[in-house]
Amino acid sequence: MKPRVQCGVALFLIALVGVAAASAQTDPDVAAGEGFAEPSGPESTAESIDAGELRDGQTATDRQLEAYVDGLFATWQTVHGGPGYTVAVVRSDRVAFTKGYGLADVEAGVPVDPATTRFHVASISKTFIWTATMMLVERGVLDLDADVNTYLKRYTVPDGERALTLRDLMSHRAGVEENLDLFSTQVAAMERSEAIAASEPLQVFPRGTRAAYSNWGSNLTALILEDATGRDYADFLFEQILAPLGMNTTTLTDDSPAASDSSTPVAKNYWVKASGPDERDQLDLGSFAPIGGMTTTADDMARWMRFHLNRGELDGVRLLSESSYAELRSRDFDPVAGAAGRASGFADIPYRSVAYYGHTGSINEFLSKFAIAPDLDLGVFVSQNSSNHFDALDAVPSLVFDRALALRGEPAPVALAPAVTESDIEAAEAVAGRYLTSRRVFAGPLKILAAMDGVVELRAEDGLLIGRHPHAPYKRIGPNLWENRLGQRLAFVRAEDGSVDHVITPGGATDAVPVGLLTEPRVLAASVGATVLFSLTTWLGFWRRFRQQREKRRAGILLSVIALLATLPIAWLGVTAARFPGPEDLAFADFFSQWPHPFIGRLSLAATVTACTGALLVICLYPVWSRSGWNLARRMHFSLYAVSYGILALSFVNWGLVPYSAG
Repeated sequence: MKPRVQCGVALFLIALVGVAAASAQTDPDVAAGEGFAEPSGPESTAESIDAGELRDGQTATDRQLEAYVDGLFATWQTVHGGPGYTVAVVRSDRVAFTKGYGLADVEAGVPVDPATTRFHVASISKTFIWTATMMLVERGVLDLDADVNTYLKRYTVPDGERALTLRDLMSHRAGVEENLDLFSTQVAAMERSEAIAASEPLQVFPRGTRAAYSNWGSNLTALILEDATGRDYADFLFEQILAPLGMNTTTLTDDSPAASDSSTPVAKNYWVKASGPDERDQLDLGSFAPIGGMTTTADDMARWMRFHLNRGELDGVRLLSESSYAELRSRDFDPVAGAAGRASGFADIPYRSVAYYGHTGSINEFLSKFAIAPDLDLGVFVSQNSSNHFDALDAVPSLVFDRALALRGEPAPVALAPAVTESDIEAAEAVAGRYLTSRRVFAGPLKILAAMDGVVELRAEDGLLIGRHPHAPYKRIGPNLWENRLGQRLAFVRAEDGSVDHVITPGGATDAVPVGLLTEPRVLAASVGATVLFSLTTWLGFWRRFRQQREKRRAGILLSVIALLATLPIAWLGVTAARFPGPEDLAFADFFSQWPHPFIGRLSLAATVTACTGALLVICLYPVWSRSGWNLARRMHFSLYAVSYGILALSFVNWGLVPYSAG
């Protein structure tokens, strides 16, 4: 749920001072692996793991999976120093195991208890919205294809090229931009409909055409549920879902029943520094709680996963009929068969010979994920109370699935060179390129974040697609489908002329579109670097002339002063950016507690002054060539300086930093 604001700003600092060239950035979804080959021998299965003593109801396979997960977390705790983790692994008819690793409270030395320690699970909260929606569809209260304004009483969705539907919202295809205002404590304090209006994003894509993960759209769905039923979402959630399923340690807000129960404490969250874990404050989402405010235990998440493994039923309690649950598990948009996608809000991921569905969550320093593989009769949940690394979040569910597949005789591929054909080579060259995420801010100063942390670069090499990491190629497994050894897939959707219209990323909730001239971050990076270079050489030239010869013409003197003064705004901009604290010093909650953060305004002001300076230098080109009395080399230097400054000014306008805006 949490956008990578701090990562994007940190990368921007590098670009502003001209230290970094236009290096490729890769979408976190497009992590890549190596080649393909099938391993052999007993070492490729879990049979060598000692099953140990079985708990009540636990099978030998369950115990092998538990021992395997124990080993994973022992390694990650040693390598990364993460304070605590909570885990649940379930089958449809039982809990294979729930475990706590490490500490929920470092200072007090309180261990993680899977039955009582609550973790913030952020966007996993959305899966309850989508399930509630399908319950109301089954009851005839909602229609997935109706104009959502039919149900809304406290807010009206702006007109578009067609009506917005629940199918659009549940597939993250409302066509709206990212809007970070919803994390503001001022917006969060508003009544839900007012908060949605105050954080209303721009519509930037035709509805139903692009996947662009939207927190705002998910909260709009919660408002639709409220207006359609006349009930508060929290009341419906607890009375119709949590209580019937026995999820008694799950909360939505501080007013939830379990929130004040001292026997079910919330784990503290940390940023792990070199000196050890540093406790962080927690952001209160207020009226946006339905999309990310939940806290829960591993035991409760085990019940949630078993409910889904049993297709809408748990321990004799059925909340969705078989037919309604089948609709919940079906995709409404599927442009490339075999690609990742969304099914009623849930991530729907093809994986190896099976598929899984679920959701991830990220808020403050908490990271969480659950994944359910019906073909394996297996569900996995993991949550951690630190955000320095993503290994457990990314890897545990898929590694457990790999172990389960190996136990049934389907070992995962290992890293050996894959075989490629001439057609693979042609296909790789046809789709290689730079792509920009569709989940981004499209206006204002925060538009710059996409330039710094939103580009996916794929290059062709010997019939493979190489991402950011050189040992992570994707191999073609279909006409427009590519997969790496980790089971992650890229899919390319073609336009009518055969060119790539957009890329479906491995997460399935956000597309990436080809980078064009106006969305090419390397133009910005190059103009920053050139402007910094010419600023430095301007001072070097002044120092040389000051020692050897003086200006003779008044116009030359004035233009020299202007050239020297023009170096100050770019220096100011670099100093402003460099003073922004990184994620180790500024918590997510701190950043949004004073939203818009003052840094954004300072950065935009410095960029606006810099852009005006660039315009002035361009204007000065005429007197430089007509009245300065300078030699050709000096005129050419000033001209290149002015051109680079001018391109920088246009880039700042293009990326939303100009004109000045507080955020």
